Amino acid sequence: MENINTIVIKKISPAETLKSIAVGETRLIKSKAIKENVVRATMSRLNKIGYNFISRSGVDGTIVTRIR
Repeated sequence: MENINTIVIKKISPAETLKSIAVGETRLIKSKAIKENVVRATMSRLNKIGYNFISRSGVDGTIVTRIR
């Protein structure tokens, strides 16, 4: 019988990542984890339902601050 190695695949949710940022906190979201255009689109969608974020591009990824 063969040895079968199992691997865990971790799915990253852009919406849950942004929602987990505390109000007034700033985080760097690496572009390896979530692409900048996906972060911006998710921020726009969450802004419509009451969250408020600002972002700027950094060297390693997107720097996101939650306002509200």
